[in-house]
Amino acid sequence: MPSASFADDPRRNTLISVSDVRLRMALAVSVGLAVGALTSFGQTYLGGTLNAFVNSASAWLIAPFLLGRLMSTRGGAAAAGLAVALNQLVGYYLTAHLRGYPPGGAIVLFWVACALMGGPLFGAGGHLSRYGTLQTAGLGSMLLPASFLAEGLWVYLHQLRYDATAALWVGIGLALCLLIPADLRECRWLPFTLVLATVGEIVISHIYRQAF
Repeated sequence: MPSASFADDPRRNTLISVSDVRLRMALAVSVGLAVGALTSFGQTYLGGTLNAFVNSASAWLIAPFLLGRLMSTRGGAAAAGLAVALNQLVGYYLTAHLRGYPPGGAIVLFWVACALMGGPLFGAGGHLSRYGTLQTAGLGSMLLPASFLAEGLWVYLHQLRYDATAALWVGIGLALCLLIPADLRECRWLPFTLVLATVGEIVISHIYRQAF
């Protein structure tokens, strides 16, 4: 009787699966730490309009979204998004501390709360943008463009009056509308996601201004 091949051994497949999950989560943690550390240095050396790349919520949602696209399941994508978002904070505050800038107390909890919400959402959105059907993929694909558009229009244009930064953020948002979807018909989700993102920006901005 021929024996089962090693490739068909379910224990081997489990090991491969576990190893793959660990590798992907290690990547999520590493990317998060790196982005956080670079953000701390970037806030020192990037001024003017370019400072938005290291001082905005949308920029920190890119990594959770992209890591979500690499995961094989939506749950794994949400977990990876959360890992990236939280480790961005760890990398940022650890680097800032080592550079002589102590963390700002209660504001850390505020950003942790944002990471707990935004990380899984954009991680799962990244996965949906890649693996969703034509009817649903657009919901994920339009999350990141809507985030840039909403922040550009509400925060930088309406609240801060940073016209150049607002124009840059709107330009990035529109560019992402063309770059992320596999089919441009997915862009029909943009009005819906833009409304959600704008409401989110308004709520977060209100809480931030009232608390800090």
